[in-house]
Amino acid sequence: MPNEEEALQNRVRSLMNSAGMTQTQLAEAIGITKPKLSLSLSGERRFSTFELAAIAERFGTTVDYLVSGKQPSTAALAARDDSHKTPAWEVAVKRAETLDETDAALNDLGVTRAPSPLTGWERPALSGLAIGDGPTLADAARALLTCEFRADMPGEIEGAFGIHVTAQSLGPGFDGLSWRSEDSRIIVINTDVAWSRQRFTLAHELGHHLAGDVDTQGLLVDTNVMSTGHRIPEMRANAFAAALLMPEREIRERITGRVTPSLFASLVGLCLVSSDALAWRLKNLGLVDETERSELSRMSAVEAADEGGWSDRYVELVRHQSRQRLPKALVLRSLRAFVAGDVSAQWPARVLDCDADLLHEALDGAASHAVDDKEPVFVP
Repeated sequence: MPNEEEALQNRVRSLMNSAGMTQTQLAEAIGITKPKLSLSLSGERRFSTFELAAIAERFGTTVDYLVSGKQPSTAALAARDDSHKTPAWEVAVKRAETLDETDAALNDLGVTRAPSPLTGWERPALSGLAIGDGPTLADAARALLTCEFRADMPGEIEGAFGIHVTAQSLGPGFDGLSWRSEDSRIIVINTDVAWSRQRFTLAHELGHHLAGDVDTQGLLVDTNVMSTGHRIPEMRANAFAAALLMPEREIRERITGRVTPSLFASLVGLCLVSSDALAWRLKNLGLVDETERSELSRMSAVEAADEGGWSDRYVELVRHQSRQRLPKALVLRSLRAFVAGDVSAQWPARVLDCDADLLHEALDGAASHAVDDKEPVFVP
């Protein structure tokens, strides 16, 4: 029976044979010489982490598969479905794959594991009725969140549920996605939409994870979170997002009579949602009628901020709505592994979405004892 190193070599050879690729061609594709590749395939030289990443990318597989033989996750397989691909979809899925592969590689390297996603989460019993189950899930989720949830939604979700949250410019026609594999749970958000829509999308995607919607397929893509198409998972995720961002109890405590424009504007600032989302929430709770909902929903965010006394917060939200957001826990984990010499700069650079050379420069010698990035040794 081959040992782990021999099994790795056999898997690389098998991929080459299936693709009809010679050693010379593969060496050129991954940026090394043929003699180096030959030595690695014969066991006289170990593959570097960079080389394994390049091999995995060239053959459309994962480092996890090369090292352990584990087949790509259902999420990775679902990502290969091109039935509804758009440029934004492709960028978002590629980002999720990169983060998942990094998590898996760190696990395979024996780098200190982060707690498994959703540790401590107990899903409440669901009735199967989307509109009712959304608030039930939201009540259970709030029990694990702190009072800082509105101030830092991504950080709170990462801390409470172990789900990586990343946000970046992805282009039009895409709001967000949920990804789940053996190693990771990930949410990707598009920053090319308004801050209020980003917050609603983030809550919507969290609902998919907590309800188990993403567990079977591994990947759920939302091109438009506001268009549910009457699918139960999407309706439930929207009901969850509304209840999480605009809690019924908190709203009723502040509404003791008629919902005036001034009161409505202050509630928009409290919940940090769009006027339209809050107006619909109030109507669904029976606190305004259709005429009032229609009038209130026309209040612009600027008007709400001015009338509600939260203009400074509004300016801050608008100023930062296009900012890229990195998954903090994975960034720190990969950087610590690099500084400790466990991995090459390639891995944290992939998470940070930057050049490995820039990372070396930024650390300014902090990782001087780390493995040489030109020949980082990968030990199965």
